[in-house]
Amino acid sequence: MKHFFLCIAFFTLIFVKTGSAQQKLFKITYQFADPETGTDTSSSEFIKILTSNSEALMHAYICNDQMRVETLLFGKSVQISNIKEETSYLIDENSKTYTSTDLASGKLIETSAGGDYAYSSDFEISLVPNEKKIIAGLPCKKAIFNLAGSKDKTTEITVWYAEQLPKLYWGTYDYLEKVPGAALYIGAEGLGIQATIVEEVPYDTALFEIPEGYEEGESEEAAADSALNDHLSWYQDPTTEYFGVQDSLGNKLTPAKYGSIYAYVGDYAIVTDAAQMFGLIDLQGKEVIPCQYESLSLDTEGAPLVFMKDQKYGLLHNTGKLLLAAKYDFITIPSLSHALYTEGDYTGVLDLKGNILIPAKYETIAEYSDNLALIIEDQAYQLIDKSGKKLLPGDQEFLSFAGEKLLLSFKDNVYGYIDYNGKVVIPFKFQNAQAFENGLALVSEDLENFYYINAKGKFIKKYAE
Repeated sequence: MKHFFLCIAFFTLIFVKTGSAQQKLFKITYQFADPETGTDTSSSEFIKILTSNSEALMHAYICNDQMRVETLLFGKSVQISNIKEETSYLIDENSKTYTSTDLASGKLIETSAGGDYAYSSDFEISLVPNEKKIIAGLPCKKAIFNLAGSKDKTTEITVWYAEQLPKLYWGTYDYLEKVPGAALYIGAEGLGIQATIVEEVPYDTALFEIPEGYEEGESEEAAADSALNDHLSWYQDPTTEYFGVQDSLGNKLTPAKYGSIYAYVGDYAIVTDAAQMFGLIDLQGKEVIPCQYESLSLDTEGAPLVFMKDQKYGLLHNTGKLLLAAKYDFITIPSLSHALYTEGDYTGVLDLKGNILIPAKYETIAEYSDNLALIIEDQAYQLIDKSGKKLLPGDQEFLSFAGEKLLLSFKDNVYGYIDYNGKVVIPFKFQNAQAFENGLALVSEDLENFYYINAKGKFIKKYAE
């Protein structure tokens, strides 16, 4: 889903202030680019639906010294920036406030399935010679961003830029400052956004000014969310800069002795000490697991904790009781039914007590349900049982558990539903199809008209927004 995330992140980030001088002003309208080579089928299909929407995803106004970015998909958000003065503001039209922010702050990007991350600012640009493309009527050149020395296509970001336009960077897209022009396409593995219209418009100082009557809100730094749950928050000792836990009345539950405190998941929160060792505290601030592990993670309430010791991973109960010794290269818990573990380059399935359900001998285990696993080998999907027996007559282009003892399958550019033996239960005719929920699945044959079907493929009712 990281590819989807690279696309969908564009409409969560946008926000701005400035000075002015008469200069050329360009307006760029962006929309999602049609998926072409994206390997994440579910994301690709979702983006296709959004692409078919004629409304703009984003407008950008740029000149040499100023930028304004408006995202429009889930409500309008605005950022105005003055490059020369190095100031930027987020404009909230609902509350009629403005807050100071960075011109572009950057973000963490996942660089491996094992949970490795890198800051976007660490991505290096490579200008690709002799490759050109026309986007929105303008000749563009190609640039590739990736980690230094990496040839991994899954972390590669492709940018097509127009040299004749000023630079454009904002929100978490700090790396675009390295581009010698405005990016008219940004994406990864075929999923991204692309300019549909580029036009020169009359310069309007109001675009880059805080609207009259707006009040200053808290800056991002001052407004940093200290909430750990609905009733508890962290506080910081200004001298030591360590953190502690306090209740809603300001009563201190722990001394300020932690290097970091993570948000509570249910009744527990992960903490680190001054040596960056991980432990666990409860709602009273009691340290139920001392800070002694190289890593701890708790993603789902009720699930065990994944811990790391001597660079190996195991499982702990929230009391600190050892469930599984640290002996695997990686463990993740996608649901309360099972965990995935890796040994070397291969993945298997565990129950939440650490017992092996499926041995680690598969390149990728995409999903696990009904004591069966969907595996991916050589980019093909297959369904296996606990013994490793393949249950389908041939490899599949895409599979996902759909509920009702059915699999959602994709072939010849359409979706259908098959049973666990590969028998077609609902014909392959859908441009979009989803898993069953409460006995119904939402489908569409043309990406315009959506309706619900039951597990036999019978029409039940039209979709009503």
